[in-house]
Amino acid sequence: MSATLPETAIFDAVDATWPGARTVAAGDWRVREGLGGGQRVSAASTSREDADIDVMETTQDALGQPHLAMVRGDQGALDRALATRGYRLHDPVDVWLAPVERVAAGYTRSLRAIFTTAPLAIMNEVWDAGGIGPARRAVMTRAAGPKTCILGRLGDRARGALFAAVHGPVSMVHAVEVQADARRQGVAERMVEAAAWWAADQGATHIGALTLQTNTAAQGVWRKLGLDVTTAYHYRVRDAKT
Repeated sequence: MSATLPETAIFDAVDATWPGARTVAAGDWRVREGLGGGQRVSAASTSREDADIDVMETTQDALGQPHLAMVRGDQGALDRALATRGYRLHDPVDVWLAPVERVAAGYTRSLRAIFTTAPLAIMNEVWDAGGIGPARRAVMTRAAGPKTCILGRLGDRARGALFAAVHGPVSMVHAVEVQADARRQGVAERMVEAAAWWAADQGATHIGALTLQTNTAAQGVWRKLGLDVTTAYHYRVRDAKT
């Protein structure tokens, strides 16, 4: 099976599996209200290269959020328009994807992965230590489709946590966190393999993940598991009106 899916299916899955508190239609823009859940759920996006930026800014102001736009890699005209208005480039992100069977092939049920529909207290401790606090974990509760939290272990100790959710053919993996002294020991890989096995059971055909282009450690994990970069996006942000 090819790792290729239409970009619309991939970005729809990104939105549905890590959703904002609500999405406001503002002209040609979709402006997400994040409630402190991070920039992915607070960004505005549009499919129109000539979308009215003033409308987006007014809506972000009404929500009490920064002027933040998410720009796909193929939206060159929109990117230039934002840059001309003083928006700076911020956090380029790669979108990784693979067929679920490729990643799930490494899953061993004897490892007894722990799947839960809501985070365990130990998972919250792992996420808190990694900067994934209550506002970001609240995003997980808003995902409407099939979803799971996975506990990662090293020996008999809980050392990692992961959230995954399915939308259409895609299961997206989010909030992959491993305690600092347990990294580079296969904890993340085993959690993602378990997530792929779970995703296949939900009917998903592909598993995906998002990684900052500066996060070389995470990139190594995705490559090792057989995921490929299939598309990309970045943010443009203007810190104050100029």
